Amino acid sequence: MPPARTISDAEIGALVREMRRKKEVGQPELGEAIGVSEQMVQKYETGTSPLTVVRLCAIAALLKCKVTDLIP
Repeated sequence: MPPARTISDAEIGALVREMRRKKEVGQPELGEAIGVSEQMVQKYETGTSPLTVVRLCAIAALLKCKVTDLIP
């Protein structure tokens, strides 16, 4: 059996950014909605800071998408 694929924080962040842009939501708006700063949103999107499951669920709810849409 091949080893399981490891998903990086940067890959998840890139999908969050892609979906956020597609839904025309700015980083400040997203940050306010999930209770973090715009700078923290930037860190999530670049993979500098990992997203918690709770925050990922909050982002999916705001962007009206499934959590699985934000995981490669």
